[in-house]
Amino acid sequence: MASAELEPLPHFVGTDVEQDELLEVISSAASRSFKPVGHSSVVLRMRTVARVTAALRVRSHEIQRGYQYEIAAYRISRLLGLDNVPPAVYRRVSWKEIRARFHEEMLARRGSVQRAVLWDEDGWAPGAAVYWVKGLRSAGLEDKAMWQSWVQDAEIPRGHAALARDLSTMAVFDFLIGNWDRFSGGNLPTDSTRQRAFLRDNDRSFSAPLLARRYEKLLGGLTRTERFSKNVVRHLAALDEPSIRAELARDPSHEADPLLNAAQIADVMDRRATILSYIAALIEERGEDIVLFFP
Repeated sequence: MASAELEPLPHFVGTDVEQDELLEVISSAASRSFKPVGHSSVVLRMRTVARVTAALRVRSHEIQRGYQYEIAAYRISRLLGLDNVPPAVYRRVSWKEIRARFHEEMLARRGSVQRAVLWDEDGWAPGAAVYWVKGLRSAGLEDKAMWQSWVQDAEIPRGHAALARDLSTMAVFDFLIGNWDRFSGGNLPTDSTRQRAFLRDNDRSFSAPLLARRYEKLLGGLTRTERFSKNVVRHLAALDEPSIRAELARDPSHEADPLLNAAQIADVMDRRATILSYIAALIEERGEDIVLFFP
C-alpha cells in the first residue's frame, strides 16, 4: 500500500480546508455562471452558489478524454503527497444549464462553445471540475534558463527554495504521467508571492503510446534535474499498481468509465521505474544528502 494512503493529505496551497472538501463543493454546488477561458480545449470558469469557483473542462470533439486525464493526474498527485496540483473531480453539465448562465459579456462565444463540446444524446456532457486558484501569476518559468541550475548544483536565491522544490517535482510528475504539454504556455503559473508553482492543465497526459520524441523530451527534463524531494521520492517508491487503481476508483465516474486503462497504468509504472533507477544512480554517485536535497 502506498504511503500516501497512510498519511494525511496536505491542504492545497493557499487553503485551510481538506482537499476532499474542495472536491465535494466543486462537484456538487449549483452553478451561478459560466465564462469561457480555454483556447485549445473547452474550459469554462464556473462560479458556484457556494462561492467556490472551478474551471470546468468539458469533453470536446478535439480532446475527448482530456477531462479524464485531468482527474487521473490529480489522483496520482495525491499518491505522491503533492499540494500544488489543483483538485479535480468528475462533473456533468447540460447545454441548457450553460446557455442559461452564460456570462453576458461573452455571449458571442456561446455558439462556438456549444459546437465544440461533444454532447450526449440527452444534451449533457461529462467534464472535470478543477479548483480555481485565485491570484495566479505568470513568472516566466517557461524560460528554463532562469531556474534550471536551482535543481542542479547552484545556490538557490533566497526565498525560492519552495519554488525550486516544485520545479524539481514537476520534472518527476510530468515524466510519470507523460505530460508533454507543460511548456506550451500558461501551464506553469505561480501563486501571488511567486514562491510556489502550480502544476495545472494536465489534460494532455497519459498518451498511449507516448510518441518517442515526446518521451525523449520528458526524459531530458528529468535527467537535467539532479536535486529531488525526499518526500516525493519516498512516495514514488511506495507507488504500485493496486494503489493507483484504488485512488482512481475514488472518482465518482471511474466505475462506469475508467479514467485510465490497463496499458496506461502499466506505462505509468514503467516510467516510475525509470525515475527511481535514475535517482538511485545519482545517489550512488553523489550521495543521498546531495541528491535528496529538498524535504
